Amino acid sequence: MVQKHEAVQGCYEGTHHGGHHGHDYRPTRDLKAAVRNNYFYGKLLDVFHLEMEQEYFNSKRWLLNRLVTGPGVVCGLRVELTDDEKNVVVLPGLAIDRCGREIIVPTRSAPYPLPEMPQYEAPDQAARARHRRPQDDYDRPYYCEIPFAHVAICYHECKSDPVPALAGDCDSESWCASGSIREQYSIEIRHGFAPTRQSYLPQNVVEGGEINYEALVDYVTGSCRVLPDDCCIPLANIELRESDNGWQPELDNRVTPIAYTNRLLYQLLNSLLGKSEQDQSDV
Repeated sequence: MVQKHEAVQGCYEGTHHGGHHGHDYRPTRDLKAAVRNNYFYGKLLDVFHLEMEQEYFNSKRWLLNRLVTGPGVVCGLRVELTDDEKNVVVLPGLAIDRCGREIIVPTRSAPYPLPEMPQYEAPDQAARARHRRPQDDYDRPYYCEIPFAHVAICYHECKSDPVPALAGDCDSESWCASGSIREQYSIEIRHGFAPTRQSYLPQNVVEGGEINYEALVDYVTGSCRVLPDDCCIPLANIELRESDNGWQPELDNRVTPIAYTNRLLYQLLNSLLGKSEQDQSDV
């Protein structure tokens, strides 16, 4: 399980650091010259050119989502346990995955079963003391030392709405084809905990409470964030807590990344400036 946990960490982290002065000079696959249709009377609008039209707008939007807004949960998507504590569900919400694609969960998701729990063995006092963190209360229940699992959400496309295919190319054999592509989502229960989020902003960017603009320019112009291989985002860790009946699952939603929208940043800045709710105009 630990080996799988390390593999998951390698999938999530490391898209803007490394290299000289924290820069990653690997080329990113979605930084390419955009191509759009040039319309004229008599132009044949075939599948290739219609797909080019969709690709132009989708790739531009996903690129801006990924590099400007950033990945994370925009709203909702809290993970909850079912009453029998054998499944998890995801509440409605919106997120941007690590490739910039929008993930919409319109209604409460179907229940997803938890993996099989490890065998419970009552820990001795030494194990309890070793696992207890300095900030924990003395009466805090004992949590399993094994990183059990975490919940991730992924963008998923599904072809739907079959219609008759009245014509085709040389390789076409079917008289029916999907007329639509539904942008949906998938929920994955992965072994191990989600990696701890880290900031790779160089320490010299902020010095003495002021921004070092020269260092900030060096950081921004050094490289672009590389398009990751795994675009899913974590939503919650599934911890195992000791109970009278053995291990009991418990969710930690704090591991989910947050997409910092303009409204959220505005509210945070007002709060840091000490403004009351009455002083903050709604935006």
